[in-house]
Amino acid sequence: MHTPAQVGAELRRLRQEAGLPMARVAQRAGWAEGSQSRLETGVTPIRPEQLAVLADILQLSPVTRMRLDRALGVVREPDQWWVKYAEVLTRAYEDLILLEAKATALEVASTVVPGPLQAAGYARAMLVQTPFVPDPDDADMLLEVRLHRAQMVASGDTPLSVTLSEAVLFTSFCGQVALQEQLQYLLDLSRLDHVRLRIVPSSATARPFLGAVTVLELPAPDTAAAHAEWESGSQIIKDERTVRRHRRNLDYLRSASLPEDESQRLIQSRLDAL
Repeated sequence: MHTPAQVGAELRRLRQEAGLPMARVAQRAGWAEGSQSRLETGVTPIRPEQLAVLADILQLSPVTRMRLDRALGVVREPDQWWVKYAEVLTRAYEDLILLEAKATALEVASTVVPGPLQAAGYARAMLVQTPFVPDPDDADMLLEVRLHRAQMVASGDTPLSVTLSEAVLFTSFCGQVALQEQLQYLLDLSRLDHVRLRIVPSSATARPFLGAVTVLELPAPDTAAAHAEWESGSQIIKDERTVRRHRRNLDYLRSASLPEDESQRLIQSRLDAL
């Protein structure tokens, strides 16, 4: 459990992040501004029922709410598998994992193999061979998280559509052995009933794209979210207009890609050449 001051400081940060003045939050919650101030400074320990009220007002994500519940020593449901990695996960990363777990369908386009499709050697190289190397003490745990996400994709039945740049097949930063392992893993995934994998050939007239975008279809009352990722960061997007724009981009890239059987042959050809 955390101290009242720690929980209060987090509530203040979340309120400020939401752009809400203290007086407005207190008014919506039905208590005095002074009471809100005492909660945020830890003078008055927050009760679970007060947290529930503030969670609605601040529109906290399920993961953020779960974090605060844990800080108060409240367990409303069994912890998810990623909770034991909380010390190395950012809030955004934990939110993404929760969205992946809830998704009814996933569609991704990327110029590198996306995290949930990475084999072990490729994943390790992605984590440690960039200018944004994580703390060495965190690398092993982050690798476990990435491989667990991959296991969830491979062993589940959530429909997954993947569009990859042909450059993925030739990017050997991870070393030849790891690249061979990764290409074989992509082939194995592409043969699963719930996976549709396509390659955008280098000869395609589609404009080049960088990074990765995933659109996650979600059960009601949510509709969809997008996750955009680049070298130095990522962003979860829930604005409906922006999500639609990303979905159109994925449709565009998929229309420029090879059919699934030709994509498999292209991957196999590259694997044979290694």
